[in-house]
Amino acid sequence: MFQTYLLTLLSPLLGGGNALVHSKPQDNQFFTKDYTTVLKGLCCLIVIYVHVKPPFDNALQDAIGSFGYVCVTIFFLISAYGMMLSAERKEDYLHNFWRNRLVSLLIPAFLINVVSFCLDIVNKNTYTFSALYHLNGYVAVLLQWCLWFYIVMLCKKKWFPENNRLTDIILIAGVIVSSLILYFWVYSGNSAGAGWCFERIGLIWGVLLYRYFDQFVLWMSKSRLAKIAILTIVGGMLGIGYLKFKLVYFFGAYLLKIILGVAIILLLFTATSNRKFGDKISLWLGNISYEVYLSHGIVMATLATWLFENVNSGVFILLTVLVTLTLSTIVHSIAKPIVKLLRK
Repeated sequence: MFQTYLLTLLSPLLGGGNALVHSKPQDNQFFTKDYTTVLKGLCCLIVIYVHVKPPFDNALQDAIGSFGYVCVTIFFLISAYGMMLSAERKEDYLHNFWRNRLVSLLIPAFLINVVSFCLDIVNKNTYTFSALYHLNGYVAVLLQWCLWFYIVMLCKKKWFPENNRLTDIILIAGVIVSSLILYFWVYSGNSAGAGWCFERIGLIWGVLLYRYFDQFVLWMSKSRLAKIAILTIVGGMLGIGYLKFKLVYFFGAYLLKIILGVAIILLLFTATSNRKFGDKISLWLGNISYEVYLSHGIVMATLATWLFENVNSGVFILLTVLVTLTLSTIVHSIAKPIVKLLRK
């Protein structure tokens, strides 16, 4: 059991430890490109742990994977923040919006689909062409957000170009409405079944972070250690509360889960906002994080087919991480020049 837990912990421990060891105290580094890239890399490692199924799961993997929804929330947060930043600082951003967004999202996704298509032929001796144009649920949510963002920004440009508050309210309202609709009408007991109704709230945090960035950085910088201690205690209490009430309709299963996610993200940001991150390994991991997210399920299913069921859980998880990172690096190296060319 010790070996299983050690192998299970190895990937996030090495990833987080490497990022921390190579970081250094430095102000004005919060949410820089390197900061968000490293953050995405660490988050993608945690997300892998969410989808480990019996007989390859274990208690530690389940505990680590329970933070997966927070990681996806952070992915959405970073996306919304980046789009807000680009839209308000680049005059021609909307002009090239759809070409750039579709190319960046769909080219890697299509390449992953090709890999999945080929593996189906090898593993099942059958194939379906629909696998080539399968749309991952995470990508679907991003495309929904892109459409809403584009419409709102066009309206702002035409009717209320100086009214940032109204723009933010409309953007946030769209996310809240879609989230609640999905929860009440579609929810089937897991976030994937509900179209990421909890995690998409991260889009709201991204909008708010952009709008109140300076105030938020100032807030984190004052009495930082005290805030870290308080947020740790609050997060722990919310975590205990969520374990007790997570099956309670809406209050526990929706509101409390979102609030707990906010507390964890605030703690993470406060604890790291005054450090500079960006070593080669961490940046590499962050740069392939999108491909990791799209491919880890395929890799996991393939390994589960090829390996004996009695293989050590820790070995299975470590192999999944290593193969996923390798595949994602290959796909990223192919997709990057294509995306760059088409974006031009």
